[in-house]
Amino acid sequence: MSTSSGNTVLQVKGLKKHFPVATSLFSRQKTWLKAVDGIDLEIEEGKTYGLVGESGCGKTTTAKMVLLLENPTEGEIIFDGKNALDMTKEDNKIYKSSVQAVFQDPWASLNPRMRVSGIVGEPLVVNSTLTKGQIKTRVEELLVEVGLQAYQADLFPHEFSGGQRQRIGVARALALKPRLIVLDEPVSALDVSIRAQIMNLLEDLQEEHNLSYLLIAHHLATVRYMCDKVGVMYLGRLVEEAETEELFDNPLHPYTKALMSAALPSHPDIEREEIILTGEVPSPINPPIGCHFHPRCNLAYEPCAETPPEVAHPVPGHRVVCHLYPPEG
Repeated sequence: MSTSSGNTVLQVKGLKKHFPVATSLFSRQKTWLKAVDGIDLEIEEGKTYGLVGESGCGKTTTAKMVLLLENPTEGEIIFDGKNALDMTKEDNKIYKSSVQAVFQDPWASLNPRMRVSGIVGEPLVVNSTLTKGQIKTRVEELLVEVGLQAYQADLFPHEFSGGQRQRIGVARALALKPRLIVLDEPVSALDVSIRAQIMNLLEDLQEEHNLSYLLIAHHLATVRYMCDKVGVMYLGRLVEEAETEELFDNPLHPYTKALMSAALPSHPDIEREEIILTGEVPSPINPPIGCHFHPRCNLAYEPCAETPPEVAHPVPGHRVVCHLYPPEG
């Protein structure tokens, strides 16, 4: 977890992504799958923001929109005061250099036919004016920085372990000296013994380069270790957001409490309330009316099934969207 602070690097406002879905094979009528349905978040310079939630809640779609790999249906992505969705060609190039990614599966995210020198050096070939010799030197420096050896630039991905491959992915993301890196489940595909090494590497690089991270994860221990602030997503919406320790020590939304209950405790002697979620996650094509979570909530009451809850701040800096916490005013 970063100790530095700074200005807002990225701000997301009212971000939505709705995918058209045909209602039947022969019908021209379409309905919409609401993968992300209006979220707001801010990532500060030198900080890590974590997005958590069950599979299918919209975390990865959000990451893809931040990376401009998906076009939002609605909303804004503000970077350095400019909307990334309405940038000039030159500003767009700067944005894509400044916002890089490390993906979940190091076995799938590296081209098996390219040597490491080509994989790590490709962003420099495309986006810089460095000579071949300068790119070679820069690639070797990047490999050493992520804990590999310079000579390994001549090897192919299959000659590396999973943890080493993820280090190559980190080196590639660092090549253009980005300000924000999207980490999409960066350690979930790795052996438990390797995860801590990669997390420590990411933290060291963050401190050295004042990097900001958007961490997509479902493993709560990883989130607690790495993040400064956490947002909890359910069915395309942010239902709770707070500083990491505040969220883990004082979860407010029933869904967040259930997630915490399902995670393994940090020590076997720790006792806590066991909350069992009933039913399945509803379809984002036809989400429940009112609060999306109410069919599975053990604390739901009459307004939950009728009216969408509003944002409340029962504790300063702690945002929750739930009828149990009425909004101010």
